[in-house]
Amino acid sequence: MKSRISVVHPLTCFFLLTVMLLFISWIGSVYSWGEVQSLLSAEGLRWLLRSIADDYASSPVLFPVVVLFFGCGLWVDSGLGKICRDLLSGRGRFSHRERHALWMAAIAGGIYLGICMLLAWEPGGIVRSAVGTLAGSPFMEGIWCIISLGIGLISVVYAYAVDFYRGDRDIIRGMSCLFIRHASYFVTLFFVVLFFSSLAYTRLAVCMGISSEVVEWLYLICSLLPLLEHD
Repeated sequence: MKSRISVVHPLTCFFLLTVMLLFISWIGSVYSWGEVQSLLSAEGLRWLLRSIADDYASSPVLFPVVVLFFGCGLWVDSGLGKICRDLLSGRGRFSHRERHALWMAAIAGGIYLGICMLLAWEPGGIVRSAVGTLAGSPFMEGIWCIISLGIGLISVVYAYAVDFYRGDRDIIRGMSCLFIRHASYFVTLFFVVLFFSSLAYTRLAVCMGISSEVVEWLYLICSLLPLLEHD
């Protein structure tokens, strides 16, 4: 009889790490480990209640993921993602309608890209910064929206061309596709944010000599890895 190996979910891992952090920070504050602050204190509790919602909302990955899920959901739901993989791998045989739809999607993507380039580099600088650069401009600040809109546009054109989409309800279903597939990601992300916010508050990383750059990279990686989990 084969034994089943149960892999601990990332959410559980970060919950247990946060609980461990509670007790370690308390011990560190009792024994005066540098500037360690205890989460098991009145001040720690007040900090947690005040900041956790804001920390979650300001997560560096939350807004990009939500916005990209709209466009990428359409990419997956419309079938354009699958047909592009088959096209690049050399496998698969496409009908005349599918080939026509691919050309329509490519033309729509080309027009959209041209419009974006025109907005970014046209003489008037409508979407550039006050000094005329792309760095720090509205264009770069909204880049995730621009990318998601482009992906969604070509996916919708393809889906209508192959007669897979026929109305707005189909588009809405496609936009919500990845939210349904990865619903638990947003719950897991909450516990990732909770752990790293608590780590910053307790100053344990500083006490251990871990640089802020390393912590930031770990935070980013840990925030994105749960996307590999499927519900």
